[in-house]
Amino acid sequence: MRVAMIGPPYSGKTTLFAAIAEAGGSKVDVSRPDQPHLAVVKVPDERLRWLTGIYKPQKEVPAEIELLDMPGVDLADAVAREHWRRHWAQVRDCGLVVMVVREFEDDSVPAYRNRIDPAGDAGELRAEMLFADLEQVTSRIEKLEAQLKKPANHDATQRELELMARLREALEQEKPINQAVHNEAEGKLLRSFAFLSGRNHVVVLNCDESHAGQAPQPVAGLEAIRLSARIEEEIAQLDVADRTAFLADLGLTAPARDRLLRECYHKLGLVTMFTVGEDECRAWTLPAGTDAVNAAGAIHSDIARGFIRAETMTHEDLHAAKGDEKAVRAAGKLRLEGKQYIIKDGDIVNFRFNV
Repeated sequence: MRVAMIGPPYSGKTTLFAAIAEAGGSKVDVSRPDQPHLAVVKVPDERLRWLTGIYKPQKEVPAEIELLDMPGVDLADAVAREHWRRHWAQVRDCGLVVMVVREFEDDSVPAYRNRIDPAGDAGELRAEMLFADLEQVTSRIEKLEAQLKKPANHDATQRELELMARLREALEQEKPINQAVHNEAEGKLLRSFAFLSGRNHVVVLNCDESHAGQAPQPVAGLEAIRLSARIEEEIAQLDVADRTAFLADLGLTAPARDRLLRECYHKLGLVTMFTVGEDECRAWTLPAGTDAVNAAGAIHSDIARGFIRAETMTHEDLHAAKGDEKAVRAAGKLRLEGKQYIIKDGDIVNFRFNV
């Protein structure tokens, strides 16, 4: 799963991206601000760390997501704005859009960009996505109208045209496309278009260091996370042993990047399944609603093909038993689930199979 990071120039977006990538175990060259940057980062999960402490495996494997840092969207420059639109195709391939906006003072920022208006910046970015969707819908309507002039069975074409006309009306009123979708069949039809306004969005308020611990209010009607990219950059460069003391001096308990990554993970509609043992403790990333046999297939196709049962317990139950599997079993909380069992976030699963 991939997350796109977008924002105006001088928002500190790429500084934040580089800090998250470095702290997540990925070194990325960000020297070209006009080019997208991609990093695979580890999702912090205290549950996995605790399981590793219990089982003491040879290897710990956390869940991962991809972060795509897009060039700055300079909406104040008409030429640059038009040039940037070629990048929307890459954003459409992402399941979530993180909008980074500036909430910090910086005298080095050029005068034409030196405003601090997080709500205005987020609103402009959102409006630009709505406009990109409107262009896509208008182009589709033109193609469908051309198809209707040809001799053929036009029932499906007419239904899609009516839907697109509804979407155009919503977008012209600056409403996201999902407000114009009436049923699952229409939603399924629209998935291939990957409309930007149909994506989940998170706003990151990049603030001064002195405000990093303050809770944010929603911005432009969207959930927000407040952090300081400069602090995250410093944390990423510290040894693990020094990070706790550094955070304590700032009145923080954990890097804000952890909160951001967990929020991204949640917004992407993902759940975590754990497998444990002496060889490794691993966090597996699954779409919410994944059944047991497909979860087995995520590990290996042979396990799915020879699936017998999923021996399952929750992380909460194992934690309550202080890591004692026998105590979990004695309490009747170790279950044998079949193929259609839906994996829950935090399930610890041992698959029984026979190939």
